[in-house]
Amino acid sequence: MTLHISHDHEAVIAPFDPHFLQLFPHGVRLNWGGKDVYAMRHGDEETRMLRNLGLPVPAPIMEYYDFPSADGKRPFGKQILTAASMTLYPSSFVLNGMGTGKTKACLWSFDYLRKTKRAKRMLVVAPVSTLEFTWAREAFQTFPGMKVVILYGTADKRKKLLAQEADIYVINHDGVKVVFNELMARPDIDVICFDEAAAYRNSRAARSKIAQKLCRGRKYIWGMTGSPTPSAPTDAFGLARLVTPLTAPSSFTHFRQEVMLQVDRFKWVPKKNSAATVAELLRPSVRFTLDEIVELPPVIVRDIQVPLGKEQRATYKDMFEKASTALKEGTITAVNGGVKYSKLLQASIGWVYGDDDRKVIHLDNEARLEALLDIVEGAENKVIIFSPFKSATSGVSAMLKREKIDYAEVTGDTPQGERAKIFAQFQNGEKLRVLNAHPECMSHGLTLTAADTVVWFGPVTKLETYEQANARITRIGQTRKQQIIRFISTPAERIAYQRLSMRQSLQDNILGILAELTANGAD
Repeated sequence: MTLHISHDHEAVIAPFDPHFLQLFPHGVRLNWGGKDVYAMRHGDEETRMLRNLGLPVPAPIMEYYDFPSADGKRPFGKQILTAASMTLYPSSFVLNGMGTGKTKACLWSFDYLRKTKRAKRMLVVAPVSTLEFTWAREAFQTFPGMKVVILYGTADKRKKLLAQEADIYVINHDGVKVVFNELMARPDIDVICFDEAAAYRNSRAARSKIAQKLCRGRKYIWGMTGSPTPSAPTDAFGLARLVTPLTAPSSFTHFRQEVMLQVDRFKWVPKKNSAATVAELLRPSVRFTLDEIVELPPVIVRDIQVPLGKEQRATYKDMFEKASTALKEGTITAVNGGVKYSKLLQASIGWVYGDDDRKVIHLDNEARLEALLDIVEGAENKVIIFSPFKSATSGVSAMLKREKIDYAEVTGDTPQGERAKIFAQFQNGEKLRVLNAHPECMSHGLTLTAADTVVWFGPVTKLETYEQANARITRIGQTRKQQIIRFISTPAERIAYQRLSMRQSLQDNILGILAELTANGAD
């Protein structure tokens, strides 16, 4: 006999096992159709125990929950399995890739726990860019009757907002410390979801220590991130200390020795078995990629060679020669090397910051701006433009305004409320054709499938930012082929995109990059 689920009685009926009498004393032994069986409550705890005995019992949420949706569509099977993991294991990780519907899975899980009287309120800790447009919007669309409060603004404003009655409170990572005492005084907030939990990979950071204290005594702690180890395998240590502290290693030094190999005084590289060690540490967890959830149209990456202006070429050559000389003389360090490499990228793009006064010098980058204009005007659908420097973002906005193109600009200076309005208008309205942004402001959680083209006006140096920013258009709901267009004018940019394509963060090896540039020359 196989397992049988009785929906009328919310019970599991399984072939009798003597262990059941001790494990499930409130169950009932029956003769059912001439077979010796045992009927027991089908709850989360019982499911975990039966699974430990090797029985493939489905999570209760899969059997008794209706998974409401704004569009009436049934969730993807992998989303249901994600919610099953979150509700079965009070402290667990969701490591699903970008665009896989983690937000909805979290909301369904919380709603299920509320309806079954196991949870009262949830706190979501997420990046600033996702507070309103992603979390509040998704909650309103899926659960119109659920009250969501965004804890953002001055300290007094946050405290007043937290005092309001709500089902879900949403706050940014660094906002937790502002209302920490008030949150600690709220035991009714018994579910905490850390979105983009990799922000806590440094367990010794003040942000992480505060979050660890906040988690103590809560019923459910969920850590969600598609990139648990964006810099190194040791990033997993901080996540484990936050979500599953009882099973986390007690020493960072010991864990580093497990997953990393020291090759010189300052450099560590991952061991061959580090991925398996990290996977074992970040348990219980669920992990699905976007391809496993839904088949999306293909993504095409195009590199466009853009000529430099005379001023750009001269400025780039001068900066290159200074960096090369410093490298050869041994006077360059990782810190000032990063500054010199950033200067090379600025010259390549066309706006360079002064050394002392931070005044922006605009070089003759007309060819790059014209190439961008050609793409925007030739695009059939909406376009997102990413620039790694605010100076470039401002310069591109000036060009778009001059050409009378409907656009919106988003940088770190854009207020949170205004950002949410811009994202909503871009995704759902007809007016905005272009979103011109600094990628750090849009690298997590946003669904912007109204666009099918991303233009990198210049490269970033952080792999996580690059991948997350591209993923804004490659998400569930995308129906068109997408293209990622990258502008290249110099070897500094070329090597940046090469490293990013190979999934390497440039920040980890600036001196090696400068050495490679020096060996190959300025052109």
